[in-house]
Amino acid sequence: MSSNIRIERICEWCGKQFTAQTTVTRFCSKRCSEHAYKERLRQKKISLSNQETAQTNFKWRDKEYLTPTQVAELLGIGRMTIYRYIRNGKIKVVRFARKTLINKADIQAMFDFLAPKEKTSAEPAEKKSKSLADFYTRADIREKYGVKDSWIYKVVAENNVPKTIIRGKAYFSKSHIDRLFSARKENPEITEWYSVEDIQAKYGMTLSAIYCLVSKVGIPKRKEGSKVYYSKYHFDVAKGAKSAEDVEFISVAEAMEKYSLTRDQLYHYVKTYKITKLKSGKYVKLNAKELEALFNPKIEL
Repeated sequence: MSSNIRIERICEWCGKQFTAQTTVTRFCSKRCSEHAYKERLRQKKISLSNQETAQTNFKWRDKEYLTPTQVAELLGIGRMTIYRYIRNGKIKVVRFARKTLINKADIQAMFDFLAPKEKTSAEPAEKKSKSLADFYTRADIREKYGVKDSWIYKVVAENNVPKTIIRGKAYFSKSHIDRLFSARKENPEITEWYSVEDIQAKYGMTLSAIYCLVSKVGIPKRKEGSKVYYSKYHFDVAKGAKSAEDVEFISVAEAMEKYSLTRDQLYHYVKTYKITKLKSGKYVKLNAKELEALFNPKIEL
């Protein structure tokens, strides 16, 4: 039996106005009613999940021993960071069956040595004690080491060299600059050098070919003012003007076996220390004397 009641209501899901035939009707259609029902179930599941999470956290926070995952959550850092500290021995662990457990007291002890800073007043006094004699200007660095401003700024930025600004002029820590740029000194054993003009006259190479070979082989170079010179010995070896009879070369496989290195490790040392390479057909050979000096240096007492 249909009802004769007509009531104007607002749908609780879509917000549209509709005419209801009962006083308890809440939705304008079956579709809105189903959407509302699913939303109620969703919110109920979320609420239950949040309660379980809160109860779980409350349980393990009172435990004396925690897992690495729980310690990471407690400290607010990544789980892999905790495992790295365990490998380095910074965090003590207890192996129990197949579980790794960490004493909560040990974590607390890691932070007990931290004390409030008390030397804030002494630091400005130390800074004031330094004079301009302890700093270089850009002009001083250019004159002493023969480098450009662009290279100075690059080295300063990459190594966080301390600097100060006085009346708009930059001054850089002398000790830091000396340590960084003194490492760039040339090999004292190299006594003969080629200029670019010498190489072009002897080998008929273009500038791009010279720069490509120097970069690829790692030929030592030195700079005098605006002119660059390249090691004569290393360039001749790279071009094949000096044969294996003039100097001993060994293959990559022989070097790997002799010094117990992997191929990647060997090439790392070759690139870092600019070991002379010789292309022999499709194979690369390395200077045996330079490798021996690198891995078995002579120690004079």
